[in-house]
Amino acid sequence: MNTAIRVNRLPNSCLSHDHEYHQLVVALSGKAEFEIEGNQGIVTPWQGCLVPSEHTHYYEGIGSNTHLIIDLPHRHPLLQSSVIDLSRLFDTPGYFTIDSNLKLFLTFMLKEIKSFGDDPGTADFLAFAFLHRLHQRIFQQEAPLKQIDRVTLKLDLIDRYIAEHLAEKISVAQLADVACMSESHFHIMFRNVAGITPHQYLIQARLKEAARLLRHSQSPLNDIAEQTGFTSQSALGNAFKRYFQLTPGQFRQQH
Repeated sequence: MNTAIRVNRLPNSCLSHDHEYHQLVVALSGKAEFEIEGNQGIVTPWQGCLVPSEHTHYYEGIGSNTHLIIDLPHRHPLLQSSVIDLSRLFDTPGYFTIDSNLKLFLTFMLKEIKSFGDDPGTADFLAFAFLHRLHQRIFQQEAPLKQIDRVTLKLDLIDRYIAEHLAEKISVAQLADVACMSESHFHIMFRNVAGITPHQYLIQARLKEAARLLRHSQSPLNDIAEQTGFTSQSALGNAFKRYFQLTPGQFRQQH
């Protein structure tokens, strides 16, 4: 692949992927939340992030936003020239500060991309000129990449809150408050820890409690639906069958 420079809007929903090329992301307007192999940070017009190849990362644009994204082949010869080893920038995920001079250079880049965006040589020149300046700031001026500490999400607190309020309507925002995180950051961290979304986790907790009540009580199905936070017996029945591959009645007979 060739070096690619593009301007994109990041969606206001949590997505994740990895790729076989390095990536640099800077906000031109608005901001986005990133989590790269446990390193969480905010990308703004004054802070960018470096994503090494084959590193899973979660990202979510916050409100209206535009981002400059540079995709770099991880074995590009310019990354390992005899003069300077730019590949050091991608040794680990990290976030970097964008000073006023880098901001001016970004403005120049955008104008050049608009005029000569189809020329692969221009993309190489602009991308590696920016990386060279970034390398100077990080390694020659002793301003290391900012490594964000891994934030621990305590699922036991979430489980306790869900258990205590299972009969009630519970929102993801409420769960984020329990974890002392913003809703978007909580969504990113939760998927990283639990492997599913907070909403899916909540539904599973409701269904597991419904299954427990079906096994150990003779309560009518509409009472169990009410106790586990489902809006109706029908809503419980549909969700239960999708999860357990049995209707609540069949499950009760088998157990």
